[in-house]
Amino acid sequence: MPPKSMLLAVAGMVGTGKTTLTRALAQRLGLQMALESVDDENPWLTPFYGAERDSQQQYALRLQLHFLATRFHSMRTMRALGGGWILDRTWYEDAEIFARGLFEAGVMSKDEFALYERLYAELLTGPAARPPRILIYLHGSLDVVVARIGQRGREAERDMAPSYWKSLHARYATWIDSFRRCPVLRLDIRDYDLIRDPAAIDDIAATVRRQLEPEIPQTELFG
Repeated sequence: MPPKSMLLAVAGMVGTGKTTLTRALAQRLGLQMALESVDDENPWLTPFYGAERDSQQQYALRLQLHFLATRFHSMRTMRALGGGWILDRTWYEDAEIFARGLFEAGVMSKDEFALYERLYAELLTGPAARPPRILIYLHGSLDVVVARIGQRGREAERDMAPSYWKSLHARYATWIDSFRRCPVLRLDIRDYDLIRDPAAIDDIAATVRRQLEPEIPQTELFG
C-alpha cells in the first residue's frame, strides 16, 4: 500500500490526457482517484463553452464555483477515507488559470472574482489541501493539443475559437514556469501513448517513483 498521506496530482490543459494518465497511475501505484467533474456532472460546462462571449458572462462564475465545490468535496472525501490519492487537475489550475483568466478577459466581473478568491482562500486553508508530493505536468505543442481536443468528441470544446485554446495554452506555460508549491515532473504528451500502448505506464510510474525516493520503498509501488 502507498504511504497513508501521499498525494500526487496531474495537471495540464484540456486535451493532454490527464484523466487517462490519472487512471493508469492510480491502478499502477495503488492510489485512489479524485477526478475532475465534467460532462453530466457539471451542468454549466456545455452552456459556457457553447455560448457567445457576452453570454458566457452569465455562466462563468457558476462554472468556476461548481469546480470549487467539487474540490471541497474531494478534500472531505480524501480526509475521511485516508490513504494515497492522485488528483485529476488541481485546485491551483481552477483558480490561477481558469478563474483568473476569465476575470482578466472581462468575462467574470471584479466583484465575482473577489467572491471566488475568498472561497478559494478558504479551500487552501483546509487540511486536505496540502500541496501534492509531485505535480505531474502534461504538456505539448499547441497544434498537437488542439488536434487531440478535436478527437475527444466533445462538441462544445470543438466549437471553441482557436484563439481560446491559444490563450489557454499560453496561460498554462506561464503558470507552470512560476509554480513553486511542490516539485514538478514534466511529461511531453508526444513521448507516450497510453491508448495505443498501455504498457507505457510502466516507464512513467518508474519515473514517478524515482522522484519520490527515498520516501517510498519499491515494494510499496511495485509489489
